[in-house]
Amino acid sequence: MKRLSLCVLALSLGGCHLSRARPQAPLAPPEVADRIQFPSWAKDASIIVEGHQLKALQIALEDYLHPGTSPPKDADAMTRCLHSLDTYDAWLVRGERMTFVHFMPNEAERCGLKPEVMDPGASYAISDDGVILKRD
Repeated sequence: MKRLSLCVLALSLGGCHLSRARPQAPLAPPEVADRIQFPSWAKDASIIVEGHQLKALQIALEDYLHPGTSPPKDADAMTRCLHSLDTYDAWLVRGERMTFVHFMPNEAERCGLKPEVMDPGASYAISDDGVILKRD
């Protein structure tokens, strides 16, 4: 009976994961993938985002730029720019049992637009257990 319960739980959790509407990244064709060489993974040559920071970044990102949303069809260039994930840089600072995340748009470099002072980005404090403690 225990084994059956675990199977039902695993299937239901898997179903929950599959039911989320997340866009899936396209995969390159095999001939492109075959030409890619991964680097030697060395700690000193890498940017390391630790588990709590990665979790905080995902939570803040999903709160700030909701997955699957897009700008209105009649949106101006700035609105379209600010709806694009690659417009932003993310800054992370580790705190005591929390991670601070700040998103800063870079409209000039990423979209060729004059930055607007009214959008300084967004800041979050995310606890290690995944609670948004503060957003600004």
